[in-house]
Amino acid sequence: MYEEVTWLNFIGNRYEVVNSDDVLEINKIYKARDVFYRKNVLIKVIKHNNYICEDFVSNLIDESTALDEINSPYILKIIDVGIHCTEETTLYYVVSEDFNGIGLDELILGNYLHLEAIVNIMIQVLKALEMIHRNHSYHGSLKSSSIIVDTEYNIKICDFGITKANNGVNTRSYGNRRYLCPHQLCINYTDKESDFFATGLILFESIFKKLPFGESNSEEKMLQSIDKGLDWNSIKAINGNTELINVIKRLLGRNNKYTRANDIIIDLSKVMYEKAYIEVEDEKEEEQKQDKVIQFKKEYKSKMRKKLHKKLVVAGLAIVMISMIIISSII
Repeated sequence: MYEEVTWLNFIGNRYEVVNSDDVLEINKIYKARDVFYRKNVLIKVIKHNNYICEDFVSNLIDESTALDEINSPYILKIIDVGIHCTEETTLYYVVSEDFNGIGLDELILGNYLHLEAIVNIMIQVLKALEMIHRNHSYHGSLKSSSIIVDTEYNIKICDFGITKANNGVNTRSYGNRRYLCPHQLCINYTDKESDFFATGLILFESIFKKLPFGESNSEEKMLQSIDKGLDWNSIKAINGNTELINVIKRLLGRNNKYTRANDIIIDLSKVMYEKAYIEVEDEKEEEQKQDKVIQFKKEYKSKMRKKLHKKLVVAGLAIVMISMIIISSII
């Protein structure tokens, strides 16, 4: 669910939204048409609130330039930002390059993800974070709807630069609160640890189809839920794969935290090795079962042949004896 505003024919007198109904949902990505350059783009609008600073748009222009220099294949490039004022409110719009895919949140709701796809998607996310963190920056508002996935499970991440452009304070656009780490909720401080926490939330959501700490819009209740923690004993490993649960524990826990995206990538890769090992073992077990069945059939056929042979010998002897009796009686 998203917060909604009255339908807009054109945003910034330039971008025509092409996949919407009668209302425009805040903080949701739409396909749009740039009528100036006659090309397809992606666009989202952010509603002004008390968390957004005065220099947000100018700062975001600077951040989009910095992202271009990083040039990651996993990051959606920002091509325009601006302000759109209506009678109701002030909206900020962010225009990005076109990418043919849907949000990870929609894939999760549609149950279209298997374990291998989830791990593949998250490794790409972490590769993007690794590049950003190496350049002394962060995402700061990562959530499942920020990750766009195509039919081959290739991804592009949007919303990079938005939190940093807001002086490191999350904009609290609709839906963002559920993915914030404790120090973002408490003191509005964002760092790469915030990204790792959000990664853990998204990984949990992708697997279990829900967020681990609920979906309250109250920041106080969110903090209480996070502080309470999770009952990991009640959370079952997928296909017996405890490695995956251990990754999520480290991402969401207070102790033994990850400090580098590459370390998480390594541990997620182990998950796939474990899955492959399980599949190989299953194949071996199946082959062994098939071998036993074949051996049983061979032994069964051999026993049947022996029984048949005995029956034929007995029958043959009986025929000989009967023949001898008949002959002797004739004589």
